[in-house]
This record gives sequence, structure tokens and C-alpha cells, in this order.
Amino acid sequence: MINPVLPMPSVIVSFSEVLENQDNFTEIEVYYQLDNIRKILIKTLELLLSITNLDLPAIDKQFLLEKSAQLEIYIIDAVEAKTINFNARGKDYSTNILSYPSELPENIIQILPNLPLGELVICHEVVKQQAEYQQKTIEQHLSHLLVHGILHLLGFDHELGQAEQEQMEGLEIAILTKFGIANPYE
Repeated sequence: MINPVLPMPSVIVSFSEVLENQDNFTEIEVYYQLDNIRKILIKTLELLLSITNLDLPAIDKQFLLEKSAQLEIYIIDAVEAKTINFNARGKDYSTNILSYPSELPENIIQILPNLPLGELVICHEVVKQQAEYQQKTIEQHLSHLLVHGILHLLGFDHELGQAEQEQMEGLEIAILTKFGIANPYE
């Protein structure tokens, strides 16, 4: 395994107006600190780049070494999550995270100063409920979902078949271990 040196990634976090207007917004906002998310992004990218025989389905590894990765995150409430999930996937419920990879062509990515990975849309209410149900901290569950979402942005997809699911889960487990977080699938 090699130890890649990555350009410092950028993370943009925004919140829906509904969440910003809630009385407990400061309690929600604390979970989405840029430094914490950036650490998760860096560890995820470092691990993926260190696996020499691993191809990233959606992005050339060389771009990650040359350009600063850019990740956008949008935090929403359950009502908006349900609407987005229905419009995007035809599923009529609030989901925890949705991933929208950048669809820029390689020739455009080559001329951009940063490498746009895409956007993660996270429903804080669902994350909190699932964490409580799974008897985890919100931080642990959110870390797992961020890793999961980042892998989707890079082209990994557990819904393509058993082999893809096992590969993606194995990567998630390996990355979360670096943060001292137990296997989320046990």
C-alpha cells in the first residue's frame, strides 16, 4: 500500500431554510462541522488511493492526486427528504442520504481547478432516528453515511449485485475502522 498525498479537499455544507429556522438549529449544526467532514473525506480518499489494484468506477485516481476534491453537502428535514426521494427514486419515504455524483465530462474536469465529486443530501431527522434505533451515536452513524455517500459519488454501487455490495461494505468497514468505528453491518 502506498501513502498518497492529497491536495486539501474543500467541503461546502448548507442547510435548508426549514432547519435553519428551527429553535434547535445549533444542536443540529454541530454535527456537520467542516473539519470533521473533511477528515472523513480525506481518510476515505487516502484509503481508496492506497489500494493499488482498486479502480474507482467514476473518477480517474490521478485527478484525486492532482486536484483538490470538492464535496457539497445539503442538510434537510424529513419533509424535503421525502419529496426529493420520491422525485429522484420514486420512493415515498424520507431517506437518510442521497448521493448526486458530478456528471461533468473528463475534458471539463481536466481544466477545472478543483475536482467536483458531487453532492450529498442528508436528512438529519432520519440520521438521528436511525442512530437511536441502532444504539449508536449520531456521530458514528453520520460518519458511516458520509463514507457510504462518498463511495457512491466515486461510482461504487451496492445495488448492482452481491460482489459490488461486498466490495462497498468492505471499503466502508476499512475506512470506519480508521476512526475507531465498529463494523456498521454487525
